[in-house]
Amino acid sequence: MKHQELPSILPLYAADGTILLPRTQLPIFLKRKEEKAILGHAFSEGHRLIAVAQSNPEGGYFQKGCVGRILNFQDGPQIYLTLGGMCRFKIEEVIKDSIKKVRVDYQGYESDLEDITPDPFVDRPRLLTLLKDYLEDQDIIANWDEIDHASDDLILNSLSMACPFKPIEKQALLEISSLSERCDMMIALMEMASSRLKGNPLRLH
Repeated sequence: MKHQELPSILPLYAADGTILLPRTQLPIFLKRKEEKAILGHAFSEGHRLIAVAQSNPEGGYFQKGCVGRILNFQDGPQIYLTLGGMCRFKIEEVIKDSIKKVRVDYQGYESDLEDITPDPFVDRPRLLTLLKDYLEDQDIIANWDEIDHASDDLILNSLSMACPFKPIEKQALLEISSLSERCDMMIALMEMASSRLKGNPLRLH
């Protein structure tokens, strides 16, 4: 799909401390009636697309998010669904309706829908070395065989979503344009977190 084919008005899922990035998958639960209505709208429009944007702790929403396509769902008292990240966007308008909707602009994020080319400036060895210490500090178990065989894009985007960073930090990772810049920020965030957890003074670079 090309970005021109993406709808400009989408139902909005406001995520708390969670982001979606292109070429990743995000499992979510829809519990409240108004959240479940988002799913119905996406199907009724025929596009199966939902806009995912973080709730801003200071009020409202962060202005940039990502479109997710509904890959599968299980109905019940609470609906479980999986979204596949497609393309980031900027919110131009929040539309007042029976459900939350947003008018979005995809300009600047057209490359999200294109084939990924390797970024030679991604410091993968340093990232993975720090990641082992970081995950150990956070008591998170990782499948290292899977990580070793994953692409830089998948590793960085998945970590940006999964690591317990602050909402503003996750938002910065979402908005960064290049993979190497996302890698550099990820390294910096893990270094700071590791220093805090070990009681060591932070080193500013």
